[in-house]
Amino acid sequence: MAEEIFGPFDSVEDTVKTVNILELEGYSNTNITIFAHGKYADKLNDQTDVSVTSFDPESTQDQSFLEKIKKVFFNDIHETDDLYGHLLDRGLSEDQAKDYSNQVQSGKIVITAENEWKMGNDPTDDTIKMKEKVDHLYQ
Repeated sequence: MAEEIFGPFDSVEDTVKTVNILELEGYSNTNITIFAHGKYADKLNDQTDVSVTSFDPESTQDQSFLEKIKKVFFNDIHETDDLYGHLLDRGLSEDQAKDYSNQVQSGKIVITAENEWKMGNDPTDDTIKMKEKVDHLYQ
């Protein structure tokens, strides 16, 4: 899995602009994930059509069971207390995962995008392209 990392960002606005640019460049919204502190999660979810993974340890502890179930069905925000593990799962190195995990916990926003499935990029096309001129076509 080939992941590209964008950020860290300090604001929701900068993050939304970057997501829009990525989608215009051919990234599918299903292959873009935003990692953010919980205080930004709802705004990012409302303003983008990509997956949002949030980290807010106080939020997940204070919610009732019913509130947690409601979020699963009516919200595209995935809450986690293992941000480091999620970043590792996205293909980041241990050092990168640790660094970006700490930044998100301190209030920054990070975007990952799987570029292997970017429109115009055929991951099954591993053939060698010949750059030889075919003379009979130019006569």
